[in-house]
Amino acid sequence: MNYYLQLFREERAGLYKGYKYPNLIEVQKQSCLHVGYFANVTDELVLAAFRGEEELTADEIRKVAHYNGIPLSVLTCPKVIMLDMGRVRHRKMVAEVDNLCIRLKCMAREGNQKAEKYLEWADRENQDFLRAAHNNRLSYIHYLGAKRQLSDYILFARPEPTERGISTMKGGAASCRG
Repeated sequence: MNYYLQLFREERAGLYKGYKYPNLIEVQKQSCLHVGYFANVTDELVLAAFRGEEELTADEIRKVAHYNGIPLSVLTCPKVIMLDMGRVRHRKMVAEVDNLCIRLKCMAREGNQKAEKYLEWADRENQDFLRAAHNNRLSYIHYLGAKRQLSDYILFARPEPTERGISTMKGGAASCRG
C-alpha cells in the first residue's frame, strides 16, 4: 500500500489520536518535509511510532527538527500548533506564502517554462493552504511546508545564469610584435 495513503487512512481512523508528538504527524503530511528520511528509520517504523507501537528516540526527533529547519520545541509540543488568523502576525505569514505563489505565476507569465511547469502543483498547494487558513485550521507545520514547497518551486524555476567566459576572435588575437 502507498505509504501516504496508509498515513491518511490510519489518521482518519483515529489510530494516531494518542501520539505524544502530534506535530511530527503534521510534518509527515507535508510533501517537502520528512520524518523517516532524516530520522534514518523506515516508513513502517514511523507509522508504528504514530500508532504508539514503537518509539522514535530523542536523537531521531532532534535530527528531524534540525534537517527540516523546525524548532525542536515545536515537534515535541504535546498539541498541534495552530496559526490564529485573528493575529496580524499570522495573517502576514499567510500573505508571505501567497506572495510566493504570485511570484511563481509572474515568472510563468514572463515566459519561464520551468515556472509554468511547477505552477499547477503550486496552485494546488496554495489553494489547500489558503483554504486551511480561511477555515482557521492551519497548523504551523503546514505553513512551514507550504512556504518551503513554494520557495523550492521558485528556486527550481530560476533561469540558469549565463556562463561567464572569454570570447575568441576569429583568426586569433592581434599581434603586438613590432
